[in-house]
Amino acid sequence: MVEKVDKNEIAMEKPLPPLPKERLPLPHRLNCFFQLWLLKSLASLYFLYLRLFKPPQPGTQPTLTKRYACRPNLETRIFYPRSYNPAQRKLLPLYLNIHGGGFAFCEATVDDPFCSAWASRTSMLVVSLNYRKAPLHPFPAATFDVSEVAKSVLADDSLPIDHSRIAIGGFSAGGNLALSVSQLPGLKGLIKAAVVYYPIVDFGHPPNEKLDARPYKASLVKDTLEKTSWWLDWAYVSVGQNRRDPLLSPLYARKDELPPWIYMIGAQWDMLRLETQEMIHGLAGLGDRVGLEQEEDFEVGKYKWTLAKGCPHAFTHSSPRKKGGNSRKKREEIAQGIYAEAHEWLKKSQVLP
Repeated sequence: MVEKVDKNEIAMEKPLPPLPKERLPLPHRLNCFFQLWLLKSLASLYFLYLRLFKPPQPGTQPTLTKRYACRPNLETRIFYPRSYNPAQRKLLPLYLNIHGGGFAFCEATVDDPFCSAWASRTSMLVVSLNYRKAPLHPFPAATFDVSEVAKSVLADDSLPIDHSRIAIGGFSAGGNLALSVSQLPGLKGLIKAAVVYYPIVDFGHPPNEKLDARPYKASLVKDTLEKTSWWLDWAYVSVGQNRRDPLLSPLYARKDELPPWIYMIGAQWDMLRLETQEMIHGLAGLGDRVGLEQEEDFEVGKYKWTLAKGCPHAFTHSSPRKKGGNSRKKREEIAQGIYAEAHEWLKKSQVLP
């Protein structure tokens, strides 16, 4: 049984004792192994099909791609705003994007439509980062992959980067990694703002506890992560790993270790929603809010929270409709509204002029 976290201790930034991951029974581990590798194989076939038979939408491809010496096997995808004129040599604000996929699936290409649209919407230079995947590369491999490539991007004189205006963002696992790498030397202090969508921020509680704590019933909506969360926890977190390591679980990071401006977006029908709510409310000094009061959108100082009502995990990427949830068209409308809010919020953070 995982020790209950005292929220007051987190708010006061008192250190909590380490919480090592325990080795679960062999049948559970074997089930996770076979289920995850089956899903990874199916996902690889699906993306192969897309590459062969579904060409990318016009205008969504990166301006260029690069591979840096620190991680030559990882492709970095770079998107310039459509309005950018290289002859003017104007420096651009930088947005580092990190894709999701439970630390085990997908490549940076899945975020191409978002990255190209975000570059044009905000006039930022958008750099989409990749990382090695679990279970062959468990924590902290992805964190250090993203960190090293990001530092190489910042040191790349061929890119027109305004180093005083750097933001980072990510979806799901990518949101976790955005908050993780922001704590590391070389990036800490340089990243001014983070925009994270439905991230996992607390590995300190196993999936069954998160499912039991949901404020909605499974009969209303089927949670996207209900089964896969066990497989991903097995793959990404090694036995003996401290589940409260702030690089793994940013919920336990000190406030001054994180970017000064943070915007978190949660999904109503998502088992990760409560931990995201807890973290952003704690950062904003609103930890005394409970229940429905926590679901209310807010913007307090440098912290902002939005709850996408009627949406499941990964709603920004057109996930299939879930029982009791919004239609795909409605979810796309909600996502576009949130992107507009994030754009305006980045202006307040002064990442955007």
